[in-house]
Amino acid sequence: MSIRSFIEKLINVKNPGICGHLLLLPLTLCSFLFRCIVSMRTYLYVHSIMRRHSVPCSIITVGNITVGGTGKTPIVCHIARHLHDEGHRVAVLMRGYRGVRTDTPQLVSDGKAVLSDAVSAGDEALMTAEKLSGIPVLAGKDRVAAAHMAVQLFNVDIIVLDDGFQYHRLRRNTDVVLINARNPFGNKYLLPRGTLREPLSALKRAAVIVLTKSDISAAHDKISNTIKRYNSNALVFVSHYRPVGVRRVPEGRRVDLDALAGKRVAGLCSVGDPGSFFALLDTLQVELTEKIVFADHHLYQSVDYRAIQQRCGRSEFIITTEKDIAKIDLNMIDKEKFLVLEIEPVIENETFFYKSLKESAGIP
Repeated sequence: MSIRSFIEKLINVKNPGICGHLLLLPLTLCSFLFRCIVSMRTYLYVHSIMRRHSVPCSIITVGNITVGGTGKTPIVCHIARHLHDEGHRVAVLMRGYRGVRTDTPQLVSDGKAVLSDAVSAGDEALMTAEKLSGIPVLAGKDRVAAAHMAVQLFNVDIIVLDDGFQYHRLRRNTDVVLINARNPFGNKYLLPRGTLREPLSALKRAAVIVLTKSDISAAHDKISNTIKRYNSNALVFVSHYRPVGVRRVPEGRRVDLDALAGKRVAGLCSVGDPGSFFALLDTLQVELTEKIVFADHHLYQSVDYRAIQQRCGRSEFIITTEKDIAKIDLNMIDKEKFLVLEIEPVIENETFFYKSLKESAGIP
């Protein structure tokens, strides 16, 4: 087990016992310090002590208050596609996590062609660019510069800012916060003792809240009650993800979902909530022979490909995520076995969701 995997398991422990609490005491103290820093930074931006930048278009942020696992990228794509199909000029801005970080934003896609790769832009940015034909995707640490670039190059009237809830430098019109219904608030500690990026009181800034992965959680009422304690005005929606297709790589040919029933399949992923990925594979009624999990945003190395080949020898297929296939080197693996699971979010009461989203953002 890698150090990163060990730390991720450690911070997800909810009841570690007396010895565990003592062992985790240094992280608890760091968590308290992190809370102070985050709270002070938010206060400075909210009260205009630190400058917020504006751009001449509407800004919708889609984010979360925990680290990973909410299924944010599919929701970002869903919102951007819906607004684009309504006739708006939309661009998506991303942080480009684990990509090459430069001061100048990268144009990952101009809406017509993908212009970057996972190494440069990060796996999520590349996945988004490949899914959103007709919609420009930009990535970079400085999303103020990226927003101005989007306006100048594409004359956009709406920007969807991925992972933007904590990005205070850019003034926004509305905030959408996603909460994983399977594990909504972790152990309720902030980083590095837990998975919270901000105190739960930060929920008061959200106009719209979406519970994701709700089909594999029955705790809606409990989560909603927690939300209401901090924000009684936010509109709360429920969503889940469904498989819509499986395609072969690299040619992209679709495979009938029903044809996979009973097949011996290995699942491979490096996502924030691997359990939800395997739950989706179960709905395909496959025989899941292996569950191969790497840390979120893992960059595959030659040793990983060897391990995958060894573990998947008796599997007829290897099914992975759209996020993973963006960074897998098909020359290092038996690509004839590889399939990519395509999913889409299903938002209950979707018409009202988009009506509420546009009203909160001031979009006609």
